[in-house]
Amino acid sequence: MIKTQDQFSIKDKIIAIIGATGTLGSQYVKYLSKNGAKVVIGDIDFDNCKELHSDVKENGGTSLPLFVDNTDEKSIIKFFKDIYGKFGKIDVLINNAQIKPKGFYSPFENYSKKTLLEVIDGNLIGVTIACREACIFFRKQGSGVIVNISSVYGITAADQRLYEDVENIYSTSNEKFSSPVSYAISKAGIVQLTRYLSSYYREKNIRVNCLTPGGVFDDHDVKFKNEYSYRTTIGRMAHKNEYNGAILFLCSDASSYMSGANLVIDGGWTAI
Repeated sequence: MIKTQDQFSIKDKIIAIIGATGTLGSQYVKYLSKNGAKVVIGDIDFDNCKELHSDVKENGGTSLPLFVDNTDEKSIIKFFKDIYGKFGKIDVLINNAQIKPKGFYSPFENYSKKTLLEVIDGNLIGVTIACREACIFFRKQGSGVIVNISSVYGITAADQRLYEDVENIYSTSNEKFSSPVSYAISKAGIVQLTRYLSSYYREKNIRVNCLTPGGVFDDHDVKFKNEYSYRTTIGRMAHKNEYNGAILFLCSDASSYMSGANLVIDGGWTAI
């Protein structure tokens, strides 16, 4: 019988993360590297990539910082070629990137086509291209795993009442806080992309799954935090480290019979 620690082992796996320096991405980098993975830190903010790489190195881990722009096909292609050139393989791709251009929080009635296309380009089209490039290498090496990150707002409609009279800590242009249409569309698309790829690569030893997290506390407005927490069965927002176990599971052989699935971890948000 396989020991639990062996089943969940990611030691020496090459795990590439696109969107690696944000609230959750940086958590994944640190946690996976501490558990023995060689983590590729991919992000458009290369200074943060290098800073995170230094943190990993100081804690005895192995990582490679790489620039990648999820809205630029050539940048994505180069990202994977650089990984393969360095390590000779890629075991896991985690698609965690998302963009919030100017106008991201605009109300639906005022949402511009330009902003809509920008968000879908980065959050969905870029993810699709990254999956394509990863799968080219997966086919060559005979195996691979993709973990796409969606959101509860990709499987349920946002309650916009939560955002009324709440400070927007994410906007630098005084946009009112909301959960915009572009985010919902792109995150819903991630779930279906996951199913499509799982079916497309059936019996090819390529597994594709999705992680759908709920709201993560990130110094939010107290009113928003309380209202959001009330709508969960656990009664609070997630701590940023509470998805680490799920990521480890999805990257490891513990999830070897799982493909095309959407793992929802939302504090009971979708239960009621």
